[in-house]
Amino acid sequence: MTTYIMWLPVALCAYVVLAVVSVLDKYILSNTRTKPVLFVFYSAIFVLPIGLLIPFGVSFPATPMDWIIEAVAGISFALGLWVMYIGILESEISHIGPLIGAAIPFFVLILSGIFLGEELPFQKLLAVFILIAGSLLVSFEKSKKHNGWHMGMLWGILAGLIFAVSHVASKYAYTAYGFYGGFVWTRLWIGVIGVLLLFSPAVRKSIFPGKADKKSVAGPKKNIYFVAANKILGVVGVVGVQYAIAIGSVTVVNALAGVQYVFLMIIVALMSKYTPRIFKEDYTRREIAMEIISILLIGIGLALLV
Repeated sequence: MTTYIMWLPVALCAYVVLAVVSVLDKYILSNTRTKPVLFVFYSAIFVLPIGLLIPFGVSFPATPMDWIIEAVAGISFALGLWVMYIGILESEISHIGPLIGAAIPFFVLILSGIFLGEELPFQKLLAVFILIAGSLLVSFEKSKKHNGWHMGMLWGILAGLIFAVSHVASKYAYTAYGFYGGFVWTRLWIGVIGVLLLFSPAVRKSIFPGKADKKSVAGPKKNIYFVAANKILGVVGVVGVQYAIAIGSVTVVNALAGVQYVFLMIIVALMSKYTPRIFKEDYTRREIAMEIISILLIGIGLALLV
């Protein structure tokens, strides 16, 4: 009971933080012309120092398979970020975000049952499907660029699958080595991806510009502190979600992402109305009605979990 009381507020607070991060992601990608691969680099490289914690009570993986699973957890998370950022560029964040949020728990439900043997009681299973439905309901986009399904949504579904692989592998690591040890090893692999991305011409060109490139990368260079602050905030949200996964159900915690998209919709709506020069998305009456129904469904789903 105590563990249950702990993971629920931790997950909810983490998703609120990630809602803010999602809006900042869209703003940075759209307005600073930062390439997705460069954004993944910024997301990954700041995690690398976590390797300094290894001498302080972190157990080494006991088997080759455990090494592989922890590597899969970190590498798939970084890959999921890259695919997600491509989807965000192709879509409105208030639509692609909920789609990813619906895809992740759906795939986690399947993968956790196969690889972790996780089974949910009927009430929680019903809550998961209601939360998924609430997120999926607002993912269909009608805007100046798109009407209904489009390539950005396919990127979103693929990102959901890849993130689901990461979350299920991470849950295994947390169960086998505790949250501290499992988190250090799985996140360290994300940092390793950041180092490997230094081989990307786009990343090197931005960080180490030649004389001819300095003007073209001036925008991203000027925004590096903004990007760094956003990534640090993202780390806070990710740590909260991963801790909730470690002590709770990986399926239920991921289904709670619907809460993130309720706050995301509220933030986007307020910014579109009051600060349209900074951030703006258009809404039809149908979309507003869908968002209201979505919020009600997510509220019902939360009530079934409490």
